[in-house]
Amino acid sequence: MECYLCQHPYHFMKRLFTTITAGKFWLNILLIAVFAFLLIKVTMYILGLYTQHGESTSVPDLTGYPLNQISTVLNNSDLQYEIADSIYSDEVGRGVVVSQNPDPNMNVKRGRTIFLTVNSILPEMITVPELVGKSRRIALPLLEIAGLKIENLTYRPDESCTDCVLGIEYEGKPIEGGEKIRKGQKVTLILGRQSNESTEVPNLIGKTYKEATDIILSQSLNMGEILTCIGCQTAEDTASSYVANQLPGQGSYIILGSYIDLYLTMDSEVTKTYSEETDTTQYEMD
Repeated sequence: MECYLCQHPYHFMKRLFTTITAGKFWLNILLIAVFAFLLIKVTMYILGLYTQHGESTSVPDLTGYPLNQISTVLNNSDLQYEIADSIYSDEVGRGVVVSQNPDPNMNVKRGRTIFLTVNSILPEMITVPELVGKSRRIALPLLEIAGLKIENLTYRPDESCTDCVLGIEYEGKPIEGGEKIRKGQKVTLILGRQSNESTEVPNLIGKTYKEATDIILSQSLNMGEILTCIGCQTAEDTASSYVANQLPGQGSYIILGSYIDLYLTMDSEVTKTYSEETDTTQYEMD
């Protein structure tokens, strides 16, 4: 097949020029351009209706609200919510919103879902660790890891081992390893003690309340009463206070499981202003 352009280049160019300069050609181009423009505009309009483009709303702050009020708060915002996660905390009310995503005051499209983290209504349950036969030094960290607190160390005669765990009590009743209780609860460790074995009372003066309680437990003793707390107004003040004096005093020897009472103050620079009590018999176990 012969190439017309190759054989007649002059005639081809002349015909092309005639076609371009004809009115119909430019009219067709104009119509195509107008059609493309209208097609783009209609497409964008339809997409705008579908995505609600340009319509946004501010995300309200839902933290602190109980779940039964969330729908009311979102009533006029055209937003949805969904519970994405739950935690358990004693610092906020049960069933209230702890955090949210998106964050408050962000602008989002109407119909957006807000994902909430709420404080669980039911407390978190943990498994009591197996402690019988373990030493006190091993048992105390295991209880802390499990999320439990020590209420008391109770000693019972046991000639086979001193400071070995004989059992655990919860709310005055024995509890076995593997049972479920609420996280953060206090338990009593039942420990063995050979005869009337005693321990030296540590020096707690100048220590924080938290440091003092840790030291008392580490010496196989129990936290007694807070006899006074100078400057303390709240429980938080007591937790951050310092030991001004103690009963019985440092250097005394008392039976394992005995109690140490504390005088506390908010002033970390305070010197000891209370006389030391050396009679320890009233602090021994019954």
